[in-house]
Amino acid sequence: MRRAASLRIVPLAAMLTALAASGCMSLTDDGSSDALNMPVVGVTSRSVGFTVQARSFSFEQRYAGPTVGDSIAVGLTVVNYAAGTVLIEIVDSTGALRLQQTVSQNIAQGNTTYHGVPPYALHLLFTGFSGTFSLGVGAQN
Repeated sequence: MRRAASLRIVPLAAMLTALAASGCMSLTDDGSSDALNMPVVGVTSRSVGFTVQARSFSFEQRYAGPTVGDSIAVGLTVVNYAAGTVLIEIVDSTGALRLQQTVSQNIAQGNTTYHGVPPYALHLLFTGFSGTFSLGVGAQN
């Protein structure tokens, strides 16, 4: 039983690692990034991953979240924060708000669990955000 639980966490960790690696970018001759403000998104029936290196980034999007699991694990990091905000909302199929968080600073928040009824939906709203943002949402159970 314990082995099955640890196997559920591995895909979320692997997804976050892959997203962080895919967020790596080359620099142009003047030292600026060539992939600024270009989100990298991965969505499966069990998870959603989102990462972006941003400068003055304003963006709003809704994503279908995990379609299984009576709970979800959420991991979030923001590094090199310079300006703006990010609103994160997750609702379940009953319309209940399971997570609402506004980020306006560097943060490392790992594997927080929220209970609900699948499927889940993720709403992201970036307003003038500058920094590197990574979010992973994975189904549990």
